[in-house]
Amino acid sequence: MTNQITITGLPDENTIARRYTQALFGIAEEKSLEQEFLSQLTDISTVLSADTDRLGKLMLVGRLPLNQQKELLQEVFAQQIHPLLLNLLFLLLDKGRGGYLPALLPAYQRLLDEKFRVLPVTVVCPYAMAAEQEASLAVAITKLCGKQIRLNQVVDNTLIGGLKLIIDGKVYDGSLQRQLEKLETNLKYN
Repeated sequence: MTNQITITGLPDENTIARRYTQALFGIAEEKSLEQEFLSQLTDISTVLSADTDRLGKLMLVGRLPLNQQKELLQEVFAQQIHPLLLNLLFLLLDKGRGGYLPALLPAYQRLLDEKFRVLPVTVVCPYAMAAEQEASLAVAITKLCGKQIRLNQVVDNTLIGGLKLIIDGKVYDGSLQRQLEKLETNLKYN
């Protein structure tokens, strides 16, 4: 028989990222820097997740000593991001929470969406839509939902045709695959 210890009550990754993000967002609101911080968090996320750049892997895995990690961040971001944002990155490293850096951007985006009452919508399609198609779809969804939306496009090469929409956690499947499944079901049982 194996003894297993279960630790409860510890915050999960999203909770920790959310706490730091809420503090950052509060400061951004006070200084009217919400959009600027979003843009800079997007830049940070891009740099840290770039496949060709080893910076993200070195930072997130913690292979470098803390002082070298901070020097690297200072070198890469000092001229590109607000000093308050850079201080947050340093704080995360100081607390041994550099691994939470990737979770900051989505958490911050959610707070921004809540503030401005924007509904995030994900459209899954078999190919990248042209800008006109995306704009037309956004207008149609806005009319249906009655809310301002932020459209995120995801390409899924396994789709034959059609679209899937994910709105407020609900999936609206208008893909050709789903339509064929419905047709098959109707033919079997009718």
